[in-house]
Amino acid sequence: MDALSAKKKQHKKKKGKLFVITGSSGVGKTTIARSVLAKLRILKRVVTCTTRPSRAGEKNGVDYRFFSKSGFQELLKKNAFLEHAVVYENYYGSLKKDADKIINSGKSVLFVVDVQGAKTIKEKFPSAVTIFIKPPAFEALRKRLENRSKDSKEIIEGRLRIAEEELSRADEFDYSVVNDDLNEAISETKRIIENEAKK
Repeated sequence: MDALSAKKKQHKKKKGKLFVITGSSGVGKTTIARSVLAKLRILKRVVTCTTRPSRAGEKNGVDYRFFSKSGFQELLKKNAFLEHAVVYENYYGSLKKDADKIINSGKSVLFVVDVQGAKTIKEKFPSAVTIFIKPPAFEALRKRLENRSKDSKEIIEGRLRIAEEELSRADEFDYSVVNDDLNEAISETKRIIENEAKK
C-alpha cells in the first residue's frame, strides 16, 4: 500500500452510530444505560443538559449538565441542540457538538432521553437505533415512581398520565425491552447495540 492509499484509508475511518434509549419516567432507562456504557467500550454517552435542580448525588457534567433557564435559552437561540424538550416546566436537551465529536471519532453515541426527544432524534437521523424500555406492567411503574420518593404525589400522577400515552406508542421504536428483571434487560439492550454496531 503506497502513502496515498494509506492516507485515503485514514480519511475513510468508520464513523460511529447513534443509539437512543428511551422510555417513560421510572422505567429504569438511566440505570440500564449506565450499565451498558460500562460494558461496551464502543459507546459514549452525550450528557443531557437540563434546567431542573440537581438531585442528591448527581454531579454536574456527569449525570447532567445543569443550566439556568436563561443559559439554556441562549443555546436554543444558537440552534446548539440536536433535540430539546420541555418536561414538567424544565428544559432538557442534547448538544449537537457533543454528538458530532463522538461519531467522528469512530465511537457510537448513546442518548438517554424522554420519548419526545427520541422521536425528534429519529426524525433528524432516520438511521438512529431506538430502544424503548417498558415496565412489566403499568402498576409496576406506579410502584417504582412512588418508591423513588423523589417527587410529590401530584408530580407522580402527572408522570403516570404521560407514561400511559407513551407506552401506547412503544411500537413506533425499533426495539422494545421489558425491564422486569434488571440484569436481563441490561443484557438484552447490550445485545441489540452490539448487533446493530456490527451492521
